[in-house]
Amino acid sequence: MILFGHLGLTTEVIKLYEVFLHKDKKLSDKVLVDYRVVLIGSILPDIIDKPIGAGLFRNTFHNSRIFGHTLIFSLLLILMGSYMLNKRGKNSILILGICSSIHLILDSMWLYPDILFWPYFGWRFPERPEGNWVSSDLVRLITDQSYYLPELIGFIIIVFFLIRLLRSKQIKYFINQGKL
Repeated sequence: MILFGHLGLTTEVIKLYEVFLHKDKKLSDKVLVDYRVVLIGSILPDIIDKPIGAGLFRNTFHNSRIFGHTLIFSLLLILMGSYMLNKRGKNSILILGICSSIHLILDSMWLYPDILFWPYFGWRFPERPEGNWVSSDLVRLITDQSYYLPELIGFIIIVFFLIRLLRSKQIKYFINQGKL
């Protein structure tokens, strides 16, 4: 997945969770989930790994999925976030961890157990066979429906929420508070 699949599908999963979990409570008065954090968390593994693994240290890692795509990364965020939620009542780090975990699912990281379970299988990350991830992702985006359908669905979800924000004149509120 490239961008919209992660952004849109993760946003929808969290929105469904928020609505179903709190369906008996009035949600309009309280911001339970900051969707700005959801958007960042949904691509956080790529924000970390792409510049490091495919850019700065390409000759070292030969892989654009490294630390941010590990289970330990998401679990550490979830543990720190749970602590912050219990101590300070703030859920932003917990949301980052949950959204990063969703990212791992959407990237099918179970197919790469040496990365997912790092450092259990060793300290070195395996080299990924596709080499240039940018060109291979673009080719898959055009030719592989398992790749372009999630991107299309994610794009539709993002456009839906954006139109809803624009129609209700709530774009400034989203920018300032993160409420969808």
